[in-house]
Amino acid sequence: MKTSHSFTLTAAAAILASVLLSGCNQANSSTAATTAEAVIAIPVEATLARQGEISSSYRTTATLEARAEAEVISKATGIVQKILVEEGDKVVAGQLLAQLDNERQQYSLNKEQAELSRLGSELKRMEEMFQRKLISADVFEKLQWQYDALQASVNMAELALRETDIRAPIDGVVSRRYAKVGQLINQHATQSLFHIVSNQQLEAVVHLPEQQLAQARVGQNALLQFAGMTPVTAELVRISPVVDAASGTVRAILKVANAQQLLKPGMFAQVQLQFDVKANALLLPKRALMSTDNNQTVFVIDSENKVSRKQVHLGYQADDTVEVLSGLAPGEQVVIAGQSALKDEALVNVVTVREF
Repeated sequence: MKTSHSFTLTAAAAILASVLLSGCNQANSSTAATTAEAVIAIPVEATLARQGEISSSYRTTATLEARAEAEVISKATGIVQKILVEEGDKVVAGQLLAQLDNERQQYSLNKEQAELSRLGSELKRMEEMFQRKLISADVFEKLQWQYDALQASVNMAELALRETDIRAPIDGVVSRRYAKVGQLINQHATQSLFHIVSNQQLEAVVHLPEQQLAQARVGQNALLQFAGMTPVTAELVRISPVVDAASGTVRAILKVANAQQLLKPGMFAQVQLQFDVKANALLLPKRALMSTDNNQTVFVIDSENKVSRKQVHLGYQADDTVEVLSGLAPGEQVVIAGQSALKDEALVNVVTVREF
């Protein structure tokens, strides 16, 4: 009887030990699983796919040029007597810039005018005689021709006198003054006296690759960026109908308004020609993309912090942003940093959600 009681106690102790051991194993297993989960949760940065504006564009460089400029020369020979403008002065077409000595031209004009006056009086008398049929029509007509020829000589003398005044051929700014007081100017030497540029409107010449021609249209806008200045808007106004066979490019002209004349010919610009703009496109930062076998994919994070790889089809591309045409929905959370260590169904820890 004693032996049976001892056996019962031993069996009960064994069962209790077994239960305790089982409980410890379950606790240890749960702790290990939790630890494993913490280890495999990969830290990543993410962003939300959003809708916004993006444009199809082409980037290049250009140098500003004056739309109109002129080298001012003299049509007369003479010595410079007066200079009325200096470099940097604004001028309008027809404004007096300088004067040459004109005594010789003035004397020549006075002589021709006196001769014309004498011949005019004689022609008047002859006309009265012709009306009275005292002279033949042949005599009167010859005198009329002489008068007309002398009138032309007077006009030429007046023109020669006017040409001693050097005037601006266009509106603009005097960029260079070559003339000096006392300098002898020879009309046959084509000496430049002034250089005038029109700064009210400038041009930028860009050379578009042949493959961009399908998107380029007259009237499209461009954005010009200058060092240390606010970006300036320009307009595409001309596209050459000929492709340069040597470079495979097409010459295109941008019109740049410069009413405040802050821009100067010769300035260097970074040009972004905007072919088309979408106002409500689905956007992602470029760094979210992974290229696999010429396909673009992204890792999308679900509500359980697990990722799945999705293929996306892209549209327009900007500097740091791309348009997603299909494969993604607005508001989905996409990995933008740390995706190289991921695979489908991987658990992630989203450290930061960045805006773009």
